[in-house]
Amino acid sequence: MQSIPGGYLPVIDLPHTSSGRIALSITLSLMAHVIVLFSPLVKLPSNETPLPILTARLEPLPKIAVKPVPAEPPKTAAKPAPAKRTKPHAVPVLPDAAQPDTRPAEESQPETQPIDPEAQAPLIESGPQPPATDKVVEEIEPAHPLPKRAQLTFIAYKGTDFPVGEARHLLEIGDNKSYTLKVSMNTTGLASIFKTYELNQQSSGTLTAQGLRPNQYSEMKNTSNGKEALDAKFAWEEKSLFFSNGSNAQLPEHAQDIISFMYQLSQLSLGKGTIPMYISNGKKLERYELAVGEEEQIHTEFGLLRALPFRKIHAYGEEGLEVWLGMEYRLLPVKIRQIDRTGKIAGEMVVSEIRVSDE
Repeated sequence: MQSIPGGYLPVIDLPHTSSGRIALSITLSLMAHVIVLFSPLVKLPSNETPLPILTARLEPLPKIAVKPVPAEPPKTAAKPAPAKRTKPHAVPVLPDAAQPDTRPAEESQPETQPIDPEAQAPLIESGPQPPATDKVVEEIEPAHPLPKRAQLTFIAYKGTDFPVGEARHLLEIGDNKSYTLKVSMNTTGLASIFKTYELNQQSSGTLTAQGLRPNQYSEMKNTSNGKEALDAKFAWEEKSLFFSNGSNAQLPEHAQDIISFMYQLSQLSLGKGTIPMYISNGKKLERYELAVGEEEQIHTEFGLLRALPFRKIHAYGEEGLEVWLGMEYRLLPVKIRQIDRTGKIAGEMVVSEIRVSDE
């Protein structure tokens, strides 16, 4: 190997035999092909000036001159705009004295003209008429209208302090003025262990301007002694009351059944004195004399209630009945008491829950 300034230069000896020369030729040919194939991958220095990096940014559009709007077709241009036709300044204003009055007689009067009450009186009072509100109240709206739906729950006592059961009242008044009143009662607690008692009563009919008008009354009682069913039909056109045992009685006006009368009381004109009423218990029809008492306060599960008492006038040896209507609850029944033939309190029911709705 010979040295040159800056480095070393290799010295290659050529082969002297034919086979050596052939092998050298093949080697050189392979080297030439390799250089041709891989030469593009070799990075060579370039003398060209590098290009700047590409960037992108938003530029505002240049302002475009507004082109003149072409004239509208003759048909459109000939049609005047409504705003131009009705502009007030387009019509000359005349003085008040010269201004013609082309409005109708009704419109020509100023709207702010005061109305003389005396001049309008004949239009209001066309004749002697009773106040409309009084007539509506008397015929349609009683003093204490019944709710469309009422649900009352009572605690039943033997005597006055021993609870033995529960009673539920459900009143429903339909849009067609039909009503249904259901009463159910059963023993609860210790009383149900020693004695079975179930009572279901139902009254159905129509709500009139005078109050409830029953058409049917039914009763189903289930006790330790067996079952008992009663039924009474109010035939108003025939003026007869028919009982399920085959008997019948003459039906007077405004007669009630044993549960509807408690809700009918609020529909009457109440005052001091007594109220006569015919009431059927499903077996017979009796005439009651109910004395209206003074306001009292009764104890309930939700406090003291103001109540108006009604007491059946009865002789000694007859059963009595007393009903209290809640003065703050549309005169719905809130307490019911039964008096035995000896004059003692056999039992009573006191309200424990009241729910009413007019929908």
